[in-house]
Amino acid sequence: MGEVLSVEEQERVLAAITERLAFELPAGWNHLQVVYGAVGEYTAFSGLLRMETGGLYGWLPPDDVRERFAVLREGMAHPERGAWFQATFWLDYPDRYSVAYRRDTAPDFVVPPPGEAYARELELFPRTEEHVPDWFE
Repeated sequence: MGEVLSVEEQERVLAAITERLAFELPAGWNHLQVVYGAVGEYTAFSGLLRMETGGLYGWLPPDDVRERFAVLREGMAHPERGAWFQATFWLDYPDRYSVAYRRDTAPDFVVPPPGEAYARELELFPRTEEHVPDWFE
């Protein structure tokens, strides 16, 4: 595990994600949902964009946003509980965001991670046995 982020540092990372996304989004957007999931070094990353007209579109956020979520995940890891597995980030025009983390439930992977990702997760973010979810085995 790396350096633990304080609540203020976490907020700064989230503010940087918000700023970067708002800069990249096309004109006429009004809501964005970004999902970042990880087990070990295996990650999945996607976005769903709603336009003012009501249309919904898949949208891939920039790679540096993926990297910021990885920093956030590592910085929020707990020595006994490990790291969260999925963050869902919502952004409403122009810059109001909210985020939810899944620490115990499986991420919504379209393609599941390879078996070795689970062992790598425990190497990177150790957790006590009581905090290893049933789906993880």
